[in-house]
This record gives sequence, C-alpha cells and structure tokens, in this order.
Amino acid sequence: MSQSDIGTAIFDELTTTEPALNQARLDVLFQDFVAGAVLGEQHYGTPTSTLCKGITERAVRLGLYASALDMDDVDWKVLTHPGSIIWPAAIAVGIELNLSLSELYKAASYGYRTGATTAHFFGATHRAKWHVTSTSGALAATSAAAIALGLTPDQHRNALHICAANIGGSPQAGFERRGAPQTNRAAAISLGITSAHAALLGSPHIEDIWNGPRGLIEMFSLEATSPEILDGVSTAELRLIDTNGFAHSAVTAAWKLYGRVNEKVDSITLTLPASVKGILDASLGGSWWNSAYAIAALWESGDPTNLQSASHFLSKISLEFGEMPIGAGRVSVRTATGEHEEYVERAPEEISWRNIKWGKAGISSSEEAYLRCSNFPLAALR
Repeated sequence: MSQSDIGTAIFDELTTTEPALNQARLDVLFQDFVAGAVLGEQHYGTPTSTLCKGITERAVRLGLYASALDMDDVDWKVLTHPGSIIWPAAIAVGIELNLSLSELYKAASYGYRTGATTAHFFGATHRAKWHVTSTSGALAATSAAAIALGLTPDQHRNALHICAANIGGSPQAGFERRGAPQTNRAAAISLGITSAHAALLGSPHIEDIWNGPRGLIEMFSLEATSPEILDGVSTAELRLIDTNGFAHSAVTAAWKLYGRVNEKVDSITLTLPASVKGILDASLGGSWWNSAYAIAALWESGDPTNLQSASHFLSKISLEFGEMPIGAGRVSVRTATGEHEEYVERAPEEISWRNIKWGKAGISSSEEAYLRCSNFPLAALR
C-alpha cells in the first residue's frame, strides 16, 4: 500500500468501526481530567463570565484549565497529551445535548483512538517539526465531537478531512517552557469542534488530503508507514507527581530509594534520557522544569506530590543524560556504605497520589465530576 492508501484506510477504520469501550479506564481518565480542570481554574483565578456558554467556548475554557498545571494525561507510546483536548470536546457537546456518561465515554473512546492512531501514523519525522499533541489532538477532538454530535460515518470522515486541511501547532511552545502548549491544545479543541460542525452542515472539504506538495505527507513530514490502529485509552497515563512529566520516573526512583536509604546522603546522581536534554537543562521554566530540583525536593519531603522545597539537598545533586527510553529515569545515591541505585521506566499511578490530586479538586465520583462541568466556576458543585 502507498502512504496515502494507508492514511485513507486508517480514516476509514476510525470512522466505520466502533472501539471497545474500556469503561473503567475511561472513568479514571475522566475524573482525572475534571480534577485537573478544577485545579487549573484556581490557577487562572476568578473566571470571566463571557465566552463560557457555547459548545466551543466551554470546550476551550475546559482545555485551558485542564492543561494549566501541566498535569493532564500523557501517552508515552505516541508522546501526546490527549485528554485535555478530547474531554473538552466531548463534555461541551455532552452538556449541550444532555448526553449520558456512557455516551460521553463512547465519544471520548473514539477521540483517544483517533489521536493515538494518527500520532503513531504521523511518526517521529513529524514530531521533530510539529507539536504532535496539537496535530493529532485536533483530529482526536474532531472524532470526539463527531460521535457526540451523532454524525454518520461519512460525515465523520468528512470532518477528519476538514480538520486535516487546517491542522498545525509549533513545537516551540514546549521548548520555551512558558506554558504555551495550553494554547496549542485550545486551538486544537476549537478546530476539532469546528470540523465536526462543518461536516454536520455538509460544508465542502478537500478529498485528497495526503498526496503531492500540498498534501499532508509532504507538508507535515509524515512517516506515514504504520497502519496500526491504537486504542489510545489503555496507553493514556495520569500525571500525579509535582513536577514535569519527563521527570516522573526519576522522582519515583528517588522515592523508592528514600524509603530504604536511612543514612546520611553524600551525593545524588540523576540520569535522564539524552533525548530530553534540550528541554530539561534547567535553563528555562523555573523549578517545574528543573529535574534536579524535583529530586532534591523529594529527598526533603519524601512525598512525590509535594516537591516545593529543595534547599537542603539541591547542592548534592548532579544531572547527567544517557541512553534510555523517553520518560525513564535513574537515581543513584552515595552514602558512607556505598552506592544505592534505582531505575524506573514508567512512574506508577499510586492510588494515594491520585487521591491527593482528586481530593484537592473535590472529585469523588464521575457523576459529580460531570456535574461540575455544567457551569463555571467548576469548583462550585451544583
């Protein structure tokens, strides 16, 4: 099959087959999304009463809130943050049409599948030049909105074509470490809803989105070789640790060592993947993007959800970069009795950490979480 044939087959599969509904996992992802949005709303401060009533306006605001603290979910397989784009589109339509939680989860499952599959199809060459959370995320939001709105498979496919003709997102947003990826997410949400809306009305669309100098494959540097359909739900992971996601495994490694090393620490060596050296050099973004600070703070608090103070141990830490999978981390602690080391490839979703995050937001059930999204401020349970 040609690259364009693979792309066409993927879009056909995404729009004509129904994904398996992983209800339990979707329930966790949904509640975590709303918890993040509630906490993000507090970060933004008192919300304005304008631009929060329509479907797109509500969705954009939810997306900005959910990603404000950089704690929205992550898919390490395809290196995206899907939930803060998918859930806003599904929820905003769901509230407008009075959809049930089951219908909401169905729409989100389509969104997660579209996002993960297209990000995987776009590949590493695309990620090198584009913010793949934005590009694949817009398509994911399109699918979520299309299903929530009740589009037919043909309308859904047309919506993906409309979206594909308008995707974008600069990766510079992440490299500056100023929070700009939030706005990339919001733009992707808006595009997704607009694409589904346009397809519902029967708006014209580009038929051949893949080929030639003006097609996606060439313009967006797509690898376009894998036909694999990914469900996206099973690979989405929560972010529960009080620092950037690239350092979560390292913080987990330090936490494990903290529990068993009961002697004076002489030095700590933190090793992170060489692939993230460009954004984890601690030159920008303050303590959130300073992974050495996070490890020092863990050694001070013993709590991965509370990494605010690092004054006692920061001077003992050295940062290195080595060959390991992105998202992994290694910590070595030297004491009088020798070297103690832990390597973690993926941070766990400790229930106690999750309970702290959700507790701060006042989230106790999916029904309550959905109710919170019916109006702003989200923190006020109606």
